[in-house]
Amino acid sequence: MKVAAAVIALAALGGVALLHSAGGGAAASARGAAPRAPVTIRMGEYFFKPRRVTVHIGQRVRFVNVGKIEHTVADTNAKGAIRSRLIKPRPLAHGEAQTVRFHHRGLVRYLCTFHPTLMKGRILVVR
Repeated sequence: MKVAAAVIALAALGGVALLHSAGGGAAASARGAAPRAPVTIRMGEYFFKPRRVTVHIGQRVRFVNVGKIEHTVADTNAKGAIRSRLIKPRPLAHGEAQTVRFHHRGLVRYLCTFHPTLMKGRILVVR
């Protein structure tokens, strides 16, 4: 009942933020947890910057192409084979972006499918 009362009080103030994470939801909002800002990873000829990031479950990761040619992003297994289970690759022209959200803890390896030997990175997803 205390959580419901807190959610109602926050809703009256117009500040309810629901999280999509383990242990999140209305209870996390009632405790004062705010959604985390998206993490931006820039990609270009032939890089991801930063190459390694740490994000929390449910936090958005935004890949932005700042380069002149098209690039993609796809998740891989530990050996570098493209899986595309978590990040669905699609060509991104200059200025285009793709946003993904991870719902489970772990290490996500990714690469550009057009330039797999030159463009690789890792995302560590934590609670």
